[in-house]
Amino acid sequence: MTKKAISSEVLYLIGLASLSFAVNIMEQADFGMSMIVSPAFILSKSVSFLTYGQAEYIVASLIFILFCIIMKKFKVAYLSSFITGALYATMADVWKVILPVYPVTSQYAFFIRITYFCIGLILSALAIAMFYKTYFYPQIYDFFVKQVATKYNISLQTFKTGFDCTFLIFSVLFSLLVFHKLVGVGIGTVIMAICNGTLINYFKNQLDKYFVCVSRLNRLAKYLENEGGI
Repeated sequence: MTKKAISSEVLYLIGLASLSFAVNIMEQADFGMSMIVSPAFILSKSVSFLTYGQAEYIVASLIFILFCIIMKKFKVAYLSSFITGALYATMADVWKVILPVYPVTSQYAFFIRITYFCIGLILSALAIAMFYKTYFYPQIYDFFVKQVATKYNISLQTFKTGFDCTFLIFSVLFSLLVFHKLVGVGIGTVIMAICNGTLINYFKNQLDKYFVCVSRLNRLAKYLENEGGI
């Protein structure tokens, strides 16, 4: 089978747009946010002057520090994961402004919410798989998973699921501490924690099967691939 060539840069931008869109549509579904999104979402709800995007910067910075400690080193190239994070957070805030909020109070409300959730679940997993396919670094959470799993020879799918479940537990504790109830965490969060790693692995395999990424910015690609390695 002949694989179709696709620009790494285009795939990266599609991934950013898809992931930031997925976050907003899952908020409308109201079954709980992604376990990775939940800490920043809870923080933004608890601090009135913080948007979700701004809260995301704070959480991502803390994860980046933890990442460098675990990897036992720091590389300037690692900071490019912050570029992805900044673009993602900004796009998430933009989507929040331009997306219409469809009412979910009709007799079909439950089915509409399920549809929103399924779209968000699939898009978020597909977007992360797209990031893994390109030479660009994904936002720090997924970069953390990819690099640590590679360094310590752990299955990417297994480590991703464990990472997600850890974030789920933290989100529950954080929400209970701040609000004394669950905010941004629900049955959808649990479903994503269990299924996300498997879905990402599936989409990654499908992309590998049908597409080959071609870089248009060869010098940048070479730098990130060489300097950002283990």
